[in-house]
Amino acid sequence: MQKQSRLLIACNALLISFFCLLGFITTFEPVSNPIAFRAFYSILGILATMISIRMLYLAIRYPSLN
Repeated sequence: MQKQSRLLIACNALLISFFCLLGFITTFEPVSNPIAFRAFYSILGILATMISIRMLYLAIRYPSLN
């Protein structure tokens, strides 16, 4: 993978994690089943953050594999 594609994946994963953070915060309003939504947003947000960190690390450490 090239550096630009890793950075693009990292940016997309960061957007997903910010969306999950917003979704997690809004589940504290009255909804029918908040635990399921909180668990979903938590797991997806943590996963997206880990993917973003990994892609940024690889983009900085190994700019290209050519």
